[in-house]
Amino acid sequence: MKNLMDEYIEFTSKKIKKYIKMILRSKYDENIVQEYLKTYINSRYYNINEESSRPFYLKITDALNYKQELLKKKYEGEKIEIIEGIKQIFVYILFFDSVRKIENFKNIKSIREVITQLVDYCEKNLKIKLNENLQKELYEEITSDMLEKDIYLDNFGTDNFMLNFQKDKENDAIYYTKLDYNIKLPMQYSQEAANKVYNSGNVAENKLVIEYMLLSVVVIRDILNGNFKDKYIVEFSNTLLKKSQKLESVLAIIDNQALQDKIFIIITYRDFKKNRDCILEYISKGFNFAIELDDYVEDEDTIKKLKMFKFIILPQNIKLYKHFTKYKKQFTNILEK
Repeated sequence: MKNLMDEYIEFTSKKIKKYIKMILRSKYDENIVQEYLKTYINSRYYNINEESSRPFYLKITDALNYKQELLKKKYEGEKIEIIEGIKQIFVYILFFDSVRKIENFKNIKSIREVITQLVDYCEKNLKIKLNENLQKELYEEITSDMLEKDIYLDNFGTDNFMLNFQKDKENDAIYYTKLDYNIKLPMQYSQEAANKVYNSGNVAENKLVIEYMLLSVVVIRDILNGNFKDKYIVEFSNTLLKKSQKLESVLAIIDNQALQDKIFIIITYRDFKKNRDCILEYISKGFNFAIELDDYVEDEDTIKKLKMFKFIILPQNIKLYKHFTKYKKQFTNILEK
């Protein structure tokens, strides 16, 4: 099962290759395009230069420039023109893939103007002439794809379910996320009964599918805007730990590194202790978990053994709450809740 991020990136990759084929035609080089495309996708969607403080589009450009130098060395002076040309085409693709926004420029008013600049570059530097029909076809292809990607994400909206985000008390880049519902129930069912059903059994498991799908859209939009900072701690149902096939199916929705970097699945210490091997296996696969302390945690030595978790959540209603608060400075990954 492909998740939304995989599908979005696959669609984008295919379209970028199509644009370059339309532009270069007989000069198209699959190997060089593929090298640049891998670099572009990694820096665009997986934020491989996370430590850099440079603007997002410059991080991507830096990665492409570095790839250009590697390709020049690899081909030892051959294909210099096309190596430089394809790199420059990717600079224009930043506009087509919404990295650089037209509305942020005073001297560029439309995608059509970006295409005109791209055409001028190709004619002057690559000796490729793109006639008016091809320019028109390229414009229609690009704008249609931009709209299709927006519609693709919008289609996952629903009036019956919505995500509820609560900021962490101390870190405003961390959000506790849960799925709320807005479904009209028959009069004979109390809200209390409905909530009980909603948060237990198969319903609790199945609602995670909706929650993870909706959150995937939020994360994709974050990434499209260059926001890799915000992290989301999401609900989980411990009954899934006894249903390996269903667990695989649910987690497949967020089985993508870009999603995993921003999404943290919350489990209690008790559930971790009972299912340690299973949880560690999923951690090795790239999934992130946030562990919530409970009354099964006996002392601070237990917390020291939880270093593999980026977030340790300390609820106020556990017996040793006051005892553990004094270790917050020592364990910087503890979040009070």
